[in-house]
Amino acid sequence: MATISRLPSGKHRAQVRKSGVYKAKTFARKSDATAWGVDIERAIEGGSSAGTIQASRDMTLADVVDAYLKQVQLGRTPRFNLERIKDRLGATPIRDLSAIHMTEFVDGRLAEGAGGVTVASDLSNLSAVLKWARAAKNIDVNTELAKEARRGLTARRIDTRSHERTRVPTQAELDRILAHIEGNDRQVIPAATIMRFAVASAMRLGEICRIRIEDINWNEKAVIIRQRKDPRRKLRNDQSVPLVGDSFEIAREAAQGRSEGRLFPYDARSVGAVFTRATRKLEIEDLHFHDLRHLAITELFRRGLPMELVAVVSGHKDWKHLKRYTQLDASDVHNALGRLQNL
Repeated sequence: MATISRLPSGKHRAQVRKSGVYKAKTFARKSDATAWGVDIERAIEGGSSAGTIQASRDMTLADVVDAYLKQVQLGRTPRFNLERIKDRLGATPIRDLSAIHMTEFVDGRLAEGAGGVTVASDLSNLSAVLKWARAAKNIDVNTELAKEARRGLTARRIDTRSHERTRVPTQAELDRILAHIEGNDRQVIPAATIMRFAVASAMRLGEICRIRIEDINWNEKAVIIRQRKDPRRKLRNDQSVPLVGDSFEIAREAAQGRSEGRLFPYDARSVGAVFTRATRKLEIEDLHFHDLRHLAITELFRRGLPMELVAVVSGHKDWKHLKRYTQLDASDVHNALGRLQNL
């Protein structure tokens, strides 16, 4: 049974001594201290704290996250998410991390305008850190904190499911955006050229801005995309991708007079910002640069390219992931049947 004592400050300190394990924590309310004591005793009885060590008072969540980032290989997005978590919770001693901190983090992210999917992703990344801290470093930390907070999103009826976008630009919208960008004499970044390359190649903006001229095989009309995004393989996922449609000629023109270096030596975020400003100025609603990839993949299917060859261009490993980028409709079925009948 936990021992609950009232401190001069008015707070309540719970102490548990059981099976050779000692735990202690201070709470503002006696009921919270009692509940914590019960949970700790159950955990000890279940063996969940066996072999773990209590973190020192000066060990913060930021310390644990930094150690995790040094020892675990991660992609860019999880690393960015964990750095964001450090900014908000990093100063918290790891031994004091509680459900209250999780709630404050979630409320703060929602107040900033983050959606349920984004917040759930943050919590999943934090959950991985807490599990690593216990499994790899034997630190006594509640590995369920972030997981419980994620379940709390559902209880609050915050949608954490990723919804597939069906938005693709029309040709009229593309023409307006291209004309607007090319009509700006002060525009230094060749965003219109990069747009055309994206529509032809089906590549992500980040991939386009990372292409190196020395990785292009001009004879085979192909390029090696370094570290291409793959949900099942986070690192060294290099792929040889065909430069289809107009993308080959656009690449050759962009590389003219150069034999090495980035084909488009510009920051992807800056290119995306040019696109976003143009859509806002033209009052084109709900259109992202990434939607150009949706359009490009859809066009490959419309031309009759089989799924396995479209996947070579897009980099997808299975139909489930490729399908969400494909925006075919009834008219495409009728057009395909018409082409077959005319053979």
